[in-house]
Amino acid sequence: MIKIVPDPPASTPSLFTYEKPFGTVDSNGQPMFTVRGGIPAEDALAHATTLIEYAEAMAWDVVDHLHLNDKSLVLGLIHQLDAAQAFIGAVLEQPGTR
Repeated sequence: MIKIVPDPPASTPSLFTYEKPFGTVDSNGQPMFTVRGGIPAEDALAHATTLIEYAEAMAWDVVDHLHLNDKSLVLGLIHQLDAAQAFIGAVLEQPGTR
């Protein structure tokens, strides 16, 4: 008998990071910081969420020390951080896990 539908793959392929430099460069133009390649995507996204949480906490602390116009800029930054975190959460969290 010939199957009409093939068997599904044994497992879904995992996603991993690629090496990605970021931030400051040294006097030779070489990056001082790099995300290592081969990190499971879920681990990288979980770490990114933590970094965003820290950035958001620092931004909220800064708001207390600013004038009205400057506060608007930082509150806009906080909104962007919230949005980035929501996108990451939408990838990491499966329906029914929270």
